[in-house]
Amino acid sequence: MFFCYIALLSIAALPRLAAAGPNVDAEIFVGEEGPFCGFAANSTVEFSVSARNMSSVRQVKFEFSWEPANAIAEVSGAIGETAKANSFVSPGAPQIKGQTAQWGIATLGGAGIEGEGHLVSMAFTLADSISPTTPIDIYLDLVSLGPSFDERDDIRPQVAFLRNYCDDDGQALPNGIFFRSVGQNPSFSAVGTGSVADSSAGEILVSARLLQAGHFRTGASFTWDITNPGAAPAYALVNDEAIPIPASATQQITTTSDERGQTYLLLDAEQATTLVFNTCADGSCAESQVVWGDVATSISEPSGFALPRDPILAQNYPNPFNAGTTIPFAIPEGGAQFAQIDIFNLMGQKVATPFAASTPPGQHVIHWDSQSAIGTPAASGLYIYRLRTASAELHRAMLLLR
Repeated sequence: MFFCYIALLSIAALPRLAAAGPNVDAEIFVGEEGPFCGFAANSTVEFSVSARNMSSVRQVKFEFSWEPANAIAEVSGAIGETAKANSFVSPGAPQIKGQTAQWGIATLGGAGIEGEGHLVSMAFTLADSISPTTPIDIYLDLVSLGPSFDERDDIRPQVAFLRNYCDDDGQALPNGIFFRSVGQNPSFSAVGTGSVADSSAGEILVSARLLQAGHFRTGASFTWDITNPGAAPAYALVNDEAIPIPASATQQITTTSDERGQTYLLLDAEQATTLVFNTCADGSCAESQVVWGDVATSISEPSGFALPRDPILAQNYPNPFNAGTTIPFAIPEGGAQFAQIDIFNLMGQKVATPFAASTPPGQHVIHWDSQSAIGTPAASGLYIYRLRTASAELHRAMLLLR
């Protein structure tokens, strides 16, 4: 029993394929505490996690992540009232790795928790770099619970705790659309590559989210009216389709937000130009633009999304994937760094190196076509992708399903 208990926290944060168990229909509930605005360095974001429809739950594991990557200095947890009453304990504090944290609790005896109960209370202490104008997202990505280490069911609530989405008067922002550039590259693409999602120089990945009642909406339909005032076509690369945006014309594209409330649009151009887009979702609209030039590519962004202070390796998407997947990453302020992204299988063997180059500060995105270094299709399974720079080494997991 003691070995099983220790294994609760030692399991890697990787997707797990297993038959549905007695807790597959468990529902996760989160209680938030404290204000929405005014969080600065060393402030604490607090919330509790409860569940219902539990059956003989004797082990629970939690996984969290956050944006921006350097937002969190410390994570602490307290065992909830129901778990405490059932003799749950934890072998240690939450473990932080990169921009993720894991924590687990278990009971060494008894029948476990049945029905509904309070599992844990969490506290996230903000880093010194955070100010009241820094928007913060904390995600509850996974709650894995069940009678034993081998019988846990994975529930993925994708709950987001948002702080500092506020105006200059410290009031929560009204409903609206927020843009963020995930990928920025130094110039436009070479002729003939703009209509292909091949990580060519000019590809820009734009993210939009719809804020409603203090949360970003999942499953929202976004309509993008994109105007191209330039002399040559640009392209929107959506679902493996290249949609031309003709010169001096407007093209309408529709996307849907994912489980984190984000929707993505990959844009490309083959000469210096500007695309202006008006984006609407559920009655809210906002306008922004992307600019390609000989020196820099940029997107207008709201304040608070400055260059990161540390390298960032974001989760690939889609995940799981089949024909290919996109990997976002960011290089911190302070000048160009050599950056390399490698793909490894679970035996530790390097499968591919889809990117290796001197990279300017900012947010970037690369595409892996699920091919090995010798051009053969990679097999189905779990893979680890690694970002290595002069100042950091970051890892994440992804799942390839043929």
